[in-house]
Amino acid sequence: MNTKEYIESGILEAYLLDTLSEEEREQVATNIALYPELAKELQEIENTMFRYAESFAVTPPPALQDKIWNEISNNAVNAGKAADSAPKVNKTIPLQPQYRKPAIDWRYAAMIAILIGSLALNYILWNQGRQDKQETTALNEQMGKLQADQQQLASLLSDYRSAKVMMADTGVQTIVMHTMQSGHPMAATLYWSKGSGDAYVAMDALPMPPKGMQYQLWVIQKGKPVSMGTLPNDMANTPVMQKIAMQVTTGEAFAISLEKQGGNPTPTNVYVLGKA
Repeated sequence: MNTKEYIESGILEAYLLDTLSEEEREQVATNIALYPELAKELQEIENTMFRYAESFAVTPPPALQDKIWNEISNNAVNAGKAADSAPKVNKTIPLQPQYRKPAIDWRYAAMIAILIGSLALNYILWNQGRQDKQETTALNEQMGKLQADQQQLASLLSDYRSAKVMMADTGVQTIVMHTMQSGHPMAATLYWSKGSGDAYVAMDALPMPPKGMQYQLWVIQKGKPVSMGTLPNDMANTPVMQKIAMQVTTGEAFAISLEKQGGNPTPTNVYVLGKA
């Protein structure tokens, strides 16, 4: 027999872990008895497994230790009962000397307990880590929402302060645009500095536009509407103000109409209007 190839095949590990059939186990036991190098290698494998279990051992919590030992004791008792109740079978004894695998001693019991304890504790720690991750994710989401609310509140406060400053400025006109739709009370406010041409608009009481629609701001100059650009839909029904990019130094009135997304060259559905 080529004992080197036999050892490298892994059959000794399978024998030690009880994963062979009865016929295979008998054959391996015979070979171990015939070849001392196989018996020596088997002992080395046993020692290596034990050292591996010790090196990766993690002491489980006291409550978990009790549970593990109770489980081991119950399994041992059940295994003993099963062995006592099993029918006795006479086996033919081979002529060759047999190697008998030593009975499981305290080292194997300790190794089993260590492995079970390590696996159980690893599962507990993994599960706890997953729960902590979920809680952290939820907390981050709440923090993100609070920060967004805080930023929105800061923006509203800034707009409020800007509106107060503009209303106090004698060079700024406050133009309230009232509804042009009978039975639908709506309003918007324009702050206009005729001298500088700066203008700010707030759609305080305009409903959210339907899908595919958008509000558009107009200035009436010499009786003709001139577009001042479209307005973001999220400004609707809020005190948020936006500065208009277009400079306006003349105008008799201002209006807001509801148009298709992107705006129109001329107003089609005027919602509010206010004279300067």
